[in-house]
Amino acid sequence: MILVDTAPLIALCDPTDGLHATAARDLDRLRRVPLMVCTPVLTEACFHLARATQRQRLRRLLTEFSITAYASDHEEELWLDVLDWLARYAEHEPDLADGYLAVVSGIERRFKVWTYDSEFRTTWRRADGTRIPLAVS
Repeated sequence: MILVDTAPLIALCDPTDGLHATAARDLDRLRRVPLMVCTPVLTEACFHLARATQRQRLRRLLTEFSITAYASDHEEELWLDVLDWLARYAEHEPDLADGYLAVVSGIERRFKVWTYDSEFRTTWRRADGTRIPLAVS
């Protein structure tokens, strides 16, 4: 299972994005693995994809590739853990989506994160201090 971050979604929905070709290649490589998106990532993507045509591309992407929504049985605890994680890395100014992905990757140990944010490789860790597994390098 792969949790998709905001940058790949934006790149796939905006052909003028500098990561568009990379994201398209990565999507082709990852298409056999189930993809998931969480609410903070979808919210951030919609903020950056402000035009109606971009959001229509996002909707098509979600349906065409059967990208499902991540849901937790313990959402209240998850939000508190995310806020704790954000406080731990405050000097790096992570956003809510970054914190959510990092925390969920610690809860759902088999999940990988598809991101282009370098901090996932260099700085940020799961709550237990282990590396966040990445879907692409």
